[in-house]
Amino acid sequence: MDKKQVSWHQTSLRWLFLAMTCIFQVGCCLCSDFPSVLASQMKLQFNIQQSDINQLFTFYSLPNVIFPFFGGIIIDKIGIRSSLVSFTAFLVFGQALCYYGSLILNYNYLKLGMMLMGMGGEICMSVAQSSIVSKWFVGQEMALAFGLKLTFTRLGSVLGVNLLRYTYVQFNESFQSCMMICCLIILIVWGVSFIQIEMDKISDFRDGQIKKDEEQSNVSLADIKQFKLDFYLVSLTCVLSYSAFIVLQQNCLQMFKIRYQLKDQDATFFYSLPYYISAIITPIFGGFVDKIGKRPLIILISGILLLISTSLYCVEINCINDTCHNLTLLAQSISGLSFAIFAPVIWPCIPLCISAKAQGTGFGVVTSIQNIGLSVLPLIVGQIIQDESQYSYVQMMQFIRIVTIFGTLCNIALYMHDKKSGNKLSAKQKKQKAE
Repeated sequence: MDKKQVSWHQTSLRWLFLAMTCIFQVGCCLCSDFPSVLASQMKLQFNIQQSDINQLFTFYSLPNVIFPFFGGIIIDKIGIRSSLVSFTAFLVFGQALCYYGSLILNYNYLKLGMMLMGMGGEICMSVAQSSIVSKWFVGQEMALAFGLKLTFTRLGSVLGVNLLRYTYVQFNESFQSCMMICCLIILIVWGVSFIQIEMDKISDFRDGQIKKDEEQSNVSLADIKQFKLDFYLVSLTCVLSYSAFIVLQQNCLQMFKIRYQLKDQDATFFYSLPYYISAIITPIFGGFVDKIGKRPLIILISGILLLISTSLYCVEINCINDTCHNLTLLAQSISGLSFAIFAPVIWPCIPLCISAKAQGTGFGVVTSIQNIGLSVLPLIVGQIIQDESQYSYVQMMQFIRIVTIFGTLCNIALYMHDKKSGNKLSAKQKKQKAE
């Protein structure tokens, strides 16, 4: 009598798959975050201002307000695995355009390149990778998996701020060399996506679920009718809290230098600090969340911490002795703690709000809503800090604090709604039995 094989989803191979997802996330984020880590260098190279740097983030995010749905149509036709490789090609071509723009000193090519990278990167990192990871970890360590996925996404920024700046110095202050390094990294990411789809294909073949997987990954606007209030509260929480954190990080390097008069080395450390904290706490906390649940409560605590952090930056102080140094250390530490407990909780809430069949749609909708914030906020912030004075950065932080307040109100509404609706999001992760 034949004994059914144990699914790879219940073996240690799922961790190998997750490791490749993390490599994918690091590479994508490193390349797409170059405007924030090389802002000073780009200002010299192209004779631009910080508001122009923020435009690149808008060009990256704007197509994804609607593109996840169009990407979903393609996913419907060619399947989740083929689409992962195809959309990663947008990253390759987008980064190539950025490299070409750096060679001929044409900033418009960087804008076009960032737009192509956004069209590919958000579908790959948010919709495709999230759908695949949820499939490999459903009923298991899902919060841990999503937490590591998000943590390594932001660690790409840490690697970028060190690797790209080191490259810039070593190659005689060459921005072109930095863009070449990004091209090589994105090609490695493309190769990793090929390995991932082969692993997923073999896994489904062993489980006899090839067609089932393709159906589960479809994105359909008709599925939106099934979504309830908890899903939209999670979406609003994601866009407000996440956007506030990301936009702050996109501009904090320049803020530390101009407003707090920190040296470049100190500014780089404080920029990286939230990601270091997240890298340490998230893996531990993600496994903890899988066991205790309480996701809406944790999201609420995370929002309060982020509000405290942004409020600290709104305090007007004179940089005497180590005053600014200490305030920045405290604010970034709290921000890092907020992100560390937010990351492993928010994305796993999406599969809990919707049916398995509609997960592709769910991730697509959240990605679209999130990119509304990531498109609009950089433009507003760019206008606020146009003169790049100390006072303009105070105004920037006051604006980000307002966004964080609205995010906290959504967190409160989510917590109260879940409590009235049977604590669906607060439930512990049920361990999936190996077949």
